[in-house]
Amino acid sequence: MQPSITRIAHISDVHLLAERAQKHQDLRVRFLSFGRVLDAAARIRKLIAALRKAVRSGADHVLVSGDLTESGTPEQFETLASVLDELGIDPARLTLVPGNHDAYTSKDGWSKALEGPLRRYRAQAATDAGKVVELGDVAILPLDVACHQPVTRSSGMVTDDALERLERRLQDRAIATRTTLLVQHHPPYVHGSRAWQWVDGLSNAGRLTALLARFPETHVMHGHLHKCVDKTITGTRTRVFGAPALVEDDEESTRVRLYEVRSGHVASAGLAA
Repeated sequence: MQPSITRIAHISDVHLLAERAQKHQDLRVRFLSFGRVLDAAARIRKLIAALRKAVRSGADHVLVSGDLTESGTPEQFETLASVLDELGIDPARLTLVPGNHDAYTSKDGWSKALEGPLRRYRAQAATDAGKVVELGDVAILPLDVACHQPVTRSSGMVTDDALERLERRLQDRAIATRTTLLVQHHPPYVHGSRAWQWVDGLSNAGRLTALLARFPETHVMHGHLHKCVDKTITGTRTRVFGAPALVEDDEESTRVRLYEVRSGHVASAGLAA
């Protein structure tokens, strides 16, 4: 009997703009989009193209690992919800987690978006640490590592409470026997430079990495680095996968990473055609 295969599609760093505010982007957005064209319609088209590729690939589930918006304004979250609704994406097959860009406007922008325009997608999205999205033999743990901060920083945060909740969840027998995917925006590593760690790193990354090392069936899917990543946490079987930034793609060649989970093994399956 052939082992079952679970296919996962992974998109990241969308950086949607509010279409209605395109002609009047505030200084925050201009700073954050430095070097990129402020074209809200083009960014929407990229997301539509990427999601359609993900669906065509036959993916059982789609992960979008943060920086969904450029600065986390209500209008940007409304744009995201409008795109998802118009495409008819099944909320049960989509997991959204926020990134640092989604928390620049306010500390509760993500929670308000999940209570408002994104409420259809709340059940599978990052809310409380330790939450589980069921996917057969695979358990998805969406983790919110975004924190409200000035636009001059791009760090993330895993609180002590979140680590304790994650540990309790990973110790659960119902999870321990399954392949577990921890989905977050920042990679779970400590920068070599303390200054750069403060500016761009993930606080408590060292504790998170140590925790992951104890649970070899848990793997990480992240964004933030704007490139494909395929690493192993030293001395463990834990894999760490990163997706490229959708905002940096051409509309005709959006990149969607694919993975296959078979018999507990997670492997990259290239990019969706």
